[in-house]
Amino acid sequence: MAAVGALARWPRLVATGRPLHVGWPSWAGHNRWSKVRNVKGPRDLARSRLFQRLSLMLRTAAREGGPDPALNAQLANVVEQCRAKNMPKASIEAAIHGVGNDGRGSATRLRAEGGGARGATGPSGPPRLSGGGARGSAGGRGPGRLPG
Repeated sequence: MAAVGALARWPRLVATGRPLHVGWPSWAGHNRWSKVRNVKGPRDLARSRLFQRLSLMLRTAAREGGPDPALNAQLANVVEQCRAKNMPKASIEAAIHGVGNDGRGSATRLRAEGGGARGATGPSGPPRLSGGGARGSAGGRGPGRLPG
């Protein structure tokens, strides 16, 4: 009989559409952030590495065969891989269209060799602070070299 009186006092306990919660309410505590950090962090890191690798493949394919997937079979294949891995469309388009518009000119690389008073391969600091093996590596006379 006491149970009937308790149910009359607390009608929320007999509500039909909601589950019965008997314990204390669970407050957000110190454990919540650690779960986010330890579960979501590695998952986001792996996803970021995957997207970075896919965008590199997109840029390479677009550079070699052009930015149009209809005319570039390799690019179309990489785009399908990106879509299968749920890569955002904006990221795909940015990787494809960002190939020629980065302000660095063509994709050729330049290499400087030797020359100059100290040489391009010589030490960049004062001779006494840099290692003795690299001193005067461009040949000729310079600081740290004996005349002759």
